[in-house]
Amino acid sequence: MSFISSLKRAAARLVVLGLCAASSGCGDPLREETIARLGDEAPGIAPGPLHRAGQPCLLCHDGSTSTPFSVAGTIHLRSDGAQPAASTLVRLVDGLGNTHRVATNCAGNFFVRPGDFAPAWPLWIRIERGDWAQEMDSPVNGDGSCATCHAPSPSPGSAGPVYVIPFEGEPEEVSCP
Repeated sequence: MSFISSLKRAAARLVVLGLCAASSGCGDPLREETIARLGDEAPGIAPGPLHRAGQPCLLCHDGSTSTPFSVAGTIHLRSDGAQPAASTLVRLVDGLGNTHRVATNCAGNFFVRPGDFAPAWPLWIRIERGDWAQEMDSPVNGDGSCATCHAPSPSPGSAGPVYVIPFEGEPEEVSCP
């Protein structure tokens, strides 16, 4: 990206943030900037349960403008995050011992609405596929958006994507509308 393109993009963001701050319909400019950095929707995937796999869901799904989620994330097939892990169970246990299970969809996404399960933090998470299961080593302490800590690439600030290893003979290509 050229320097001029970068300046134009930054100026456009400032205009959007300025308009947002001047209106009553917008909230936190830092949040808005973080959402803008996520970029556009993937081509051919409409907003809905299959979109934005691997991104921090609760940035938008906090109830301010989109359907609220209490917990949401994506599970991939293999560590490279190239394929979704469909039909994987996610077991959530909150600080009071309340349990909720949810399955990933064909995009590898899962989400829980607050009316179905509003966890009392901290939260422990276990992933289950067939006879195989793996628990997170540490609890989640108040951010139900898995990609906050599990960004697409491992780094000092991220454990990398959540993934499972395919079963022997399991097709790696998942059909997902």
